[in-house]
Amino acid sequence: MVKLSEDPKYGFAIGRVRALEASLIDRVRYERFVHARDGEEFVAVLGETAYARLMEGVAADVTRALDNAATENSTFLSAYALDNWLVHLFSLPAASRRLKADIKRALSQGKADFSVPEELTATEQGSAIARAVADAVEAFATHGNPANVDMVVDRLTQEVGLAVAESSEFMVGYLALHADIENLRTAVRLRAEGAGDGDRAEELRTAFLPGGTLTLASLLTSLQQPWPAMLELLAKAPPYGKGSEAFGEYLEQGRIAVSERRSFTRMERLGREAELRYLLQTRYATLGHEPLVTFFLLRENELRNLRLLYAAKLAGLAAEETRELVAYAE
Repeated sequence: MVKLSEDPKYGFAIGRVRALEASLIDRVRYERFVHARDGEEFVAVLGETAYARLMEGVAADVTRALDNAATENSTFLSAYALDNWLVHLFSLPAASRRLKADIKRALSQGKADFSVPEELTATEQGSAIARAVADAVEAFATHGNPANVDMVVDRLTQEVGLAVAESSEFMVGYLALHADIENLRTAVRLRAEGAGDGDRAEELRTAFLPGGTLTLASLLTSLQQPWPAMLELLAKAPPYGKGSEAFGEYLEQGRIAVSERRSFTRMERLGREAELRYLLQTRYATLGHEPLVTFFLLRENELRNLRLLYAAKLAGLAAEETRELVAYAE
């Protein structure tokens, strides 16, 4: 467990967080969503939760209600976050999305003039930003694939986030775990696509998120190995491997998805649940910014679950497949 902050100034915020935690959807309620027959029944179940008030007057518009809930969650964090760096940190995802859209729009029109959001420039990461923008332009020019722009900007956002959060051991640890999870999934995806060794290595370098425990070198080496050796390298802690035994089940689900041509949904869920378990270290914390951050991210995860569940109901997905979409930890 990482060391948590002992800053008492968040005492009132933590009181509000503890009161609101009871409104988070539990596993029993998620099962009701999973077994809802269709979108209409999903709306009925949602109407029995704290989201009911957001459904009023919007003609049961689930998407708009969830968007409003996301806005409320961000407003709550901003109201109670007493450190500027914390507000800055959680402004980065929206800034990242805007930058991706602006770069793609400009490059698709044959232009190279776009502005970088100030949330990303308001740090000492100027050289990283300039390099990332240049990399995005080059990647798009070389491959013509918008996904390359996403990878480059995601890497930049991770670098800036690590710099902004450097005073918080908890948040740096969370970002490190996120990097490992995403980097492992990238490695498994590249194995599944079966591209040439040079192409796979190039894409892994482009997508690699810094700050995790796994090095780029160990991931590149793993791409050259058969599955047993890859898992040995990345799913065992030193001295037997270069990864961590905590990644074992996550990677195994990736191997199954590739070998048996299954969906990567279960692997993605396990990755999200690993992040949730990390956050739950703060369950009994009475000081510091960590419980506020945890509640914000738990709510964000809940909104993602609900969006996925609603889409599954509209698509007529079976209950067993739908359940795999729900990331939940307790």
